[in-house]
Amino acid sequence: MKEFLQETSDEMELNRDSFLSKLSVLIVTYFCMSTEMRFLLQSRAQYLKPEVKKERELESEFWHAKALEIACTFLPSECPLLNHVLLSY
Repeated sequence: MKEFLQETSDEMELNRDSFLSKLSVLIVTYFCMSTEMRFLLQSRAQYLKPEVKKERELESEFWHAKALEIACTFLPSECPLLNHVLLSY
């Protein structure tokens, strides 16, 4: 959070490396949210009603799709992060 909240100049924000770095953090965050939601769902599946389970599955898929959309849009095709998110989808 410190990195996102620190004061920087506008020129630094427009830097390609800085932009890709922040995008990578966002992609990893969305991907981790999706993965953790899936793990929690699997561990508690027997206690959930079917409609709640389906809702949680859709939410997990949403975050994974968001990570994939951003990765496909901005990262080069040979990027390991993109490949990992794509293969796990």
